[in-house]
Amino acid sequence: MIKQAVILAGGMGKRLLPLTKDLPKPMVLVNNIPFLSYLIFSLKKKGIKKILILVGYKYKKIVNYYNKNRDIRIEFCYSSIKSDTGKRVIDAYKFLDNEFLLLYGDNFWKPNIQKMYKKFRMNNAAISTTVFNNKFGTGEYGAQNNIYVKKNSFVERYDKSRKDKKLNGVDIGFFMVKKNFLRQFNKKNNNYSFEKDILVKSIKLKKLIAYKTNQQYFPITNIKMLKKFENYIKDQAIKI
Repeated sequence: MIKQAVILAGGMGKRLLPLTKDLPKPMVLVNNIPFLSYLIFSLKKKGIKKILILVGYKYKKIVNYYNKNRDIRIEFCYSSIKSDTGKRVIDAYKFLDNEFLLLYGDNFWKPNIQKMYKKFRMNNAAISTTVFNNKFGTGEYGAQNNIYVKKNSFVERYDKSRKDKKLNGVDIGFFMVKKNFLRQFNKKNNNYSFEKDILVKSIKLKKLIAYKTNQQYFPITNIKMLKKFENYIKDQAIKI
């Protein structure tokens, strides 16, 4: 079973300015609590035993806040703010479990880790992504999707431009990853994107599957979406 969660938390969050002028995006406050704390709280409830946070922009704000956490083991790995998502994961290679959960530091969703892991192993995948079905156009970009999943759960296409009309879902992260698959990208001078390079390679090798869900997720891409998540927390009376 997956015991480690790895959180991408190194981006600058330009679309959340001015809130991110002095804060990394995952540290933006939601009802006076950092967004990242909601993620950590949710992961802990789902049985995650240790967390690795991949930091970059304003990294000391994250490290100083969580460095003395006693409830769950939290470690940090720093990459340059110029590093793309895949490069950040590769930089942390020596800290990774053989299988781990990888998630974006700006998406909230409650994972069913047991079901996700069962499907991941049954399909002998290198990577599993979570795909929101987006039946009612409530994804990050409204009705626009960015991924095509076949009936057998294997992903056939990832399109960050969201232009292909065949696309049938939204990749929301919450990846399960086999560490061994990353060895082929382990070149220090290449600034890999997890989405454009690592996911695309796994599709070509027929090693990327999707765990599909109708359960709403909450990105904090911009101020409007941040407010939406804030209202969700209040409605659900979530306390951490």
